[in-house]
Formats: sequence, C-alpha cells, structure tokens
Amino acid sequence: MLLGILLHACTRFMPYYDTDNVVASTTLETTIKVVHGFRMPLFFLISGFFTAMLWHKRGALSLLRHRAKRVLLPFALSLIFVVPFIGWGFTTGQRLSGQTPGPRPDYLAKILNIFDLKLTHLWFLWMLWVLVCFFVVAVSIGYLIQRLNPSVAAWLGRRRSIFIAVMVATTLAGQYGMSDSRFGAGYTETILLDPTVLGYYAGFFAVGAALCLPDGALHPYISRVTKRWVTLSIAALVLGSAALLLVGPNLSVSRVLQVLFAWVSILALLGVFHKFFSISRPWVRWLSDASYWLYVMHLPLVFVFQGLVVDWPLPFFVKTTLIFLFTLIPLLVSYQYAVRYTPIGTLLNGKRTRAKKRKAPFAAV
Repeated sequence: MLLGILLHACTRFMPYYDTDNVVASTTLETTIKVVHGFRMPLFFLISGFFTAMLWHKRGALSLLRHRAKRVLLPFALSLIFVVPFIGWGFTTGQRLSGQTPGPRPDYLAKILNIFDLKLTHLWFLWMLWVLVCFFVVAVSIGYLIQRLNPSVAAWLGRRRSIFIAVMVATTLAGQYGMSDSRFGAGYTETILLDPTVLGYYAGFFAVGAALCLPDGALHPYISRVTKRWVTLSIAALVLGSAALLLVGPNLSVSRVLQVLFAWVSILALLGVFHKFFSISRPWVRWLSDASYWLYVMHLPLVFVFQGLVVDWPLPFFVKTTLIFLFTLIPLLVSYQYAVRYTPIGTLLNGKRTRAKKRKAPFAAV
C-alpha cells in the first residue's frame, strides 16, 4: 500500500517537473513501471492466501461476512465520501499549479449512475470482493463434489501443483490480453470489471489461496524456495531490466518477461519479509493497519502537494520525495489520533484498544 503512494507521487498528475527533463521522465516512469509490475500481483496473492486461511478457520459464510465488513462496506463508503474529496484535491492541485480547473462534476449523479462511475484507485477493493465471491462459489462446488464423489475430490486435492501451473499460465494469457498496457497489468476502473484484467489478478489470487494449507501455514515448498531471496532478487532485477528494454523492440518477449518478473519478485519479497519481519513487532503491525487508511485517503493529498511544489526551484527527485512525505506524514498522524481507535478504524481493521500505561509498584510509590 505504501508503494502505491510512492507510485502516485511519481505520477505527473500536475506539472510538478519539466517534461523536457529526460532524466526526470525516465527515472520516474521506470519507477512507476517497476513498482506497478509486482505491487498489485503481490497484493492479490497475499489476499488469496488470507482468504483461504479465513475459510479454513471460519467457513464460507463467516468469510463472506468478514470480507463484507472489511472490504465491501469501506469500498461503498469511500465511493460516497472519498471520491468527491479526490475531485476537490485535483481541482485544488490545478489551481495551485496555475491551471484552470474544468467544470465541477456532479458526484451525486455519478454515484447514482454506478455503472459509469470511475472507481479511481479504489478499484482494487471492488475486485477483491468479486474474487472473494468467486472463491466462495469455487469452494462450494468443491464441497458438493466431496459429497457426491469423494474419490474425485481426493484426486483434485492431490493436483495442487497442476492447478498452480494453470493459474500461472492464466496470468501470462492475461498479460498478453491487455493490449492497452505495455508494462505490467492494466486497470479496470468501473463496476463492470474488465474480464482480462480480472483474469490476470485472479491467477495470483488463486495461487495465494492454493498455497494456504488447512492449518493456515504456507506451503513448505514455497517456504524453501523463498529462502533463496537473494538469488531471487537478482533474478527479478535481471528479468525486470530485460522486460523494460524489450518493450519497444519485442513486446511479445517483454510480456513473458514481465510475468516472470512479477512472480520472481513476489517470491523474493516473501523471502525478505519472512527473513526480517517474521517476528511480531508492534510498529510493523501498527504500520500494516495504517496502510489501509493511507491508501484510501492519499490521492487527494498527492494532487494538492504536486500542485504546491510546481514552482519550487528544486530537483525533481527532491520534489517527489517531498510530495511522498507531505502525503504520508499527515495521514500517519491522522490515523493514530483520529482513526485507529474510532469506528472508522474498527471498520477498516477491527477494534483496537489503547495500551494501558503500566502503574508503578506500590513499594516504589
């Protein structure tokens, strides 16, 4: 989620750097492509894993109730309250950058006409909800097969590796099907999701679900692979570089390398986080909780701060860093003092209670 804020800080929504600056354009566009190449695939793979974990522990109906509270309801409320705020941020950024804002859109009419409403950066919540519903349908069919023909269900259960291979192939087919995207996945910003983009991310989601064992553990084979995170990181660097270089000369080969880059990057990052963040740390949990709020609310601030720094006589990388920090810091503060222990925080992450201060022992007093 934090990488999403960085990605949008690098995107030139407002003219915060000179387009004739080849170094700026190349550096920021490459950053956007690389981050976009693995960020959302990783998100959906992890989402698939935790969806399966919840199903194993609670069952299908409880899974749907949980995801409705944590995903569907925040998505619906964000359409009502956050999307107009995004419009305000964009208009304000235009004014600050010296542009003339266009006519103010009628957000009420847009919300009522839900099929034409642009979901902006909130599309991932809607897609996640759709994938969870597909998951529930799939496990329900599996349960029916188990009841009607246990031997067939057992045979299917032993074909996990074949299923994963098919889903990886699905992501490759999805990448080839997205003609409007030359690097990484495309976007789908309406309620009627683009089936190609949906299929692409469904492949990552399904693999994540397949890697979750009934006890909630990650499949041991993947754990062994991700231990080689250094080698995987080097391989991801090579694959990503080759994919970027071949976008123009040979797009077909580049698409294959892009998918390989996404998968290898995911394995490398899983290894990194298992190595350095597997031990429970309060600040990591706090930042993880905060990231949901940060991502939902960050885009209006990015617009405003891009418009603010337009005329500042600073190098592009300094401006980009400032936009990122100006967006991140206020949202972190607002999360801690205005969100975390409120109904909004409960809606996003479940109820959180303040840590009680330890009282001094009676003898010391």
